[in-house]
Amino acid sequence: MADADEGFTDGPEFACGCCGQCCRRDPYYAVSLLDIRNISMALGMSPAGFFGKYCAVIDTPGGFRYPAILAPDGCPFLKGVLCAIHLVKPIGCWVFPESALLPVTLLKKSIIAIPTCAILALPDDDRPLKADPELLAARDLHFEHTKQYFEEHDAFDEPSWQAATDRLIEKLQDADELGRRSAELRAKAEAQVKKISGQ
Repeated sequence: MADADEGFTDGPEFACGCCGQCCRRDPYYAVSLLDIRNISMALGMSPAGFFGKYCAVIDTPGGFRYPAILAPDGCPFLKGVLCAIHLVKPIGCWVFPESALLPVTLLKKSIIAIPTCAILALPDDDRPLKADPELLAARDLHFEHTKQYFEEHDAFDEPSWQAATDRLIEKLQDADELGRRSAELRAKAEAQVKKISGQ
């Protein structure tokens, strides 16, 4: 095992094999306020038009409410085994599977139902996958703001969505906030490594 002080960005690097299975296994995929803007612009649609055609607000058994792309037959943007909106895909997709922050050995066990996933070819390791802590911190901001918006609004409303998205963008430009959150994520991952290795 590498020295835990190296941090979780020094774990094994994941290279997606593009089997497409992670884009087919769930009935919906979360999108953030900013994802809605980016994807709708790329598709040449209004945010309301994109949301109405592809999304819904999901109430989970755990009591969370968030918007998601509906995917009863797999993600509608999966073409063959490739993402048709790759450059603007949702933040949750950008950080998957590194966002799990699980040691590779445990991560492999959690995705064993997807036998084609490239994670299974990685050697066992008690460190998480190599990850970008700033991107993970940005992901957390995306979903905190999105969750708050849909706790305050029963449905998607373009004017109020735009104001909330502008606030999210402003927060994402706060380097101090991203730095603080990145450090917290690093500490969390390092604590997991130490716990698994019995240090």
